[in-house]
Amino acid sequence: MGNLGGPEILVIFFVALIVLGPNKLPDAARQVGKAMAEIRRVSGGFQREMREAMQEPLKEVESDFMVRSEELRAKKRAEAAAQDQAGDAVAGDAGAGDAATGDAGTGETGQAEADGDL
Repeated sequence: MGNLGGPEILVIFFVALIVLGPNKLPDAARQVGKAMAEIRRVSGGFQREMREAMQEPLKEVESDFMVRSEELRAKKRAEAAAQDQAGDAVAGDAGAGDAATGDAGTGETGQAEADGDL
């Protein structure tokens, strides 16, 4: 009932007892109870309708998000594969060496091999 505590409820009860009297108080309490039940029922129905109304747009947004997320993952995989291929090509070119100097990609010159320093 909101922020009403025990003392506040007792004060309301005694004021109602004085204003309505002991004969009309039970009927008034029933009417208040019925009104509260009706308010809760309407409120629950409203909340349910709002949740149901929001489900469809949320599903659409979620599916759109999943599609775009998968597209980004595929793009990143493609970029990573392209970088791997480019890296393999560069490493393959460096490992091939220079046939004219006899360099096998070690950074040494052909003269070191000729001198027998290896």
